[in-house]
Amino acid sequence: MNQTVHFSDLNLIDWLEKQTDEQLEDAPFGVVRMSRDGLVVAYCKSESHITGISKEYAVGKYYFTQIAPCANNQMVAAKYGQPTLDEELDYILSYVTAPTKVRLRLLKSPESRYQYFLVNRKA
Repeated sequence: MNQTVHFSDLNLIDWLEKQTDEQLEDAPFGVVRMSRDGLVVAYCKSESHITGISKEYAVGKYYFTQIAPCANNQMVAAKYGQPTLDEELDYILSYVTAPTKVRLRLLKSPESRYQYFLVNRKA
């Protein structure tokens, strides 16, 4: 699918839900697709470039405890407890990488099979 998708698109979760794990690789920002209980299902190459963590290592692990404990807090991980989530926030990733300023988008809906952690690197 060669449709251009933007980080702040209103219906981004609908687009994400229609993509295969392989199609997510072409997203212009980092995408982590998680099961509804936080297990990494897809970890895209753009996310690997930001964090240095490989897809092979990330898939099958709990995102907020085993991959990104720097986001396991009230500002980020706790928000996934809500039934519906669509929030953008500025953040600094600091677990494996040097502190990196990013824009996060946290997405989840009652209709979605997955929940999403999206990362847009700040210039």
